[in-house]
Amino acid sequence: MTDLRKTDLPTSRKVDLAVLSMATQGDYGSVTALSEVFEVSRPTIYDVQQTTADVLTSHFDADDETSAPHHVVIVDEAQLRRAVVAMRLEGPNAIRSIENLIPILYPGLSASYGKIQGILAEAERRAEAFNKEADLSAIVAAALDEMYSQGAPVLAGKDLVSGYLFALALRSSRSGEDWAEVLRACQQQGMKLKTVVKDAALGIAAGVNEVYPDAGQFDDSFHAQYEMGKVYFGLERKAYGAIAKVEDAKSNIERCRRTGRGNRAQLDGKLSAATRRCTKVLELHDQFEVAMRRAQEAMEAVDRCEGKLRSAAWIQSELEAAAQQMMELDDKKCQKVGRYISNRAPGLASHARELADHMEALSSFWGEDAVESACLIHRLLSDLEHQHLAFRKWETRKQLVHAYARLQELMGKYAEAVLADVDLVMRFRHRASSAIEGFNASLRPHLYVHKGVSQGFLELFRAHHNLKTRRWGRHKGTSAHELVTGEEVEDWLTPLGFPPSSAVN
Repeated sequence: MTDLRKTDLPTSRKVDLAVLSMATQGDYGSVTALSEVFEVSRPTIYDVQQTTADVLTSHFDADDETSAPHHVVIVDEAQLRRAVVAMRLEGPNAIRSIENLIPILYPGLSASYGKIQGILAEAERRAEAFNKEADLSAIVAAALDEMYSQGAPVLAGKDLVSGYLFALALRSSRSGEDWAEVLRACQQQGMKLKTVVKDAALGIAAGVNEVYPDAGQFDDSFHAQYEMGKVYFGLERKAYGAIAKVEDAKSNIERCRRTGRGNRAQLDGKLSAATRRCTKVLELHDQFEVAMRRAQEAMEAVDRCEGKLRSAAWIQSELEAAAQQMMELDDKKCQKVGRYISNRAPGLASHARELADHMEALSSFWGEDAVESACLIHRLLSDLEHQHLAFRKWETRKQLVHAYARLQELMGKYAEAVLADVDLVMRFRHRASSAIEGFNASLRPHLYVHKGVSQGFLELFRAHHNLKTRRWGRHKGTSAHELVTGEEVEDWLTPLGFPPSSAVN
């Protein structure tokens, strides 16, 4: 048992700390860096390293003859090469860590640093060739984003339908020229973007305008929700802290009354000051919440009260009004996020224009009232999925029943067909870059462990991401490569030239 049990870190972060502490063991400055990132003491890091090493050693040294049947693996050259590449990608392992792990996984076997480096260099070359041969013609909607490796930008692009990572490029800058070069290479592989979801980066917009001038560019709602959420939860923590100080002040007064110890006048003054502070913090919290809820509701395409689609002009106007409320608050963080929402209001509203065009086409076939009823049903179902308070769910269910009855009255046996058509449009209404934000989270530990990466490693990481079979989500049991190209993948190493060893019994 380590001192991590005394920290507030969730289990996933504790696991990350244990893995990174082993992967970076022996690297100069790694303990200090981990201490700063995870906000734990240096002795705790050393404790975690030792405990993790003990657990691994105990696990691999165990010899329980009563356990499940043993499988003998003859470690020939092919098996060793597969293991080296797998260890590089399946966890954020440095070459030195792989060198240390091989004798643990395969007792009596070792591989030098140079040999491991040579195997990985070959894998990177094979991955680059594999990525350049991919047919990207099925990709029409993408999320684009940037992250940094030792100060150098890594430009990434991901298909919003299949999750295919079509770009991962280490560049010297994130200018429009850099983005245009990356996108042009994808265009030569057949990619024809029609929709791009992005943040406020000007380089992305410039690059898309140059290579795909007709593509719709939408600001993603993920960052807007994230930035507002950070401020909101910060104010919530302040509010709880202010309330606690008021309660402490009351307790001190009560203790003084019982024991006769302490300066009652001074304690009354502290209570008065704490109460004023608490009132001010609570008012700020409530005012920001009102503005935030207004902005969140403005980003919804369907008005659940009137049951109609909102126009892009209305969404932009409402977002700007909510942003103005934030900027009028006496708090720098509230004002900052208000300016952010105001600047991005046009981009956040732009998706509504494309949605209106699609719904207009459906209305010409099914009728405007039927399509609006189906849109309202879609909105209410989404609300039910995210609502937690019972009374709100009851209200939403009641409204949903009325909306569905209205659609049945209008369309009869065709009601389900209308719902299916509207659901299809809504499903491919791309306005959030959360898919690529999730990918960034998976790449970031590798950037940290490797102290910066090369383009070769990024090519290898990209191939692994696209070829691996996903274990959860709506695409569970498939790979991104399969969805884009139609080619099934059973083992992600085989397409890269590292097939299973024939000497496995």
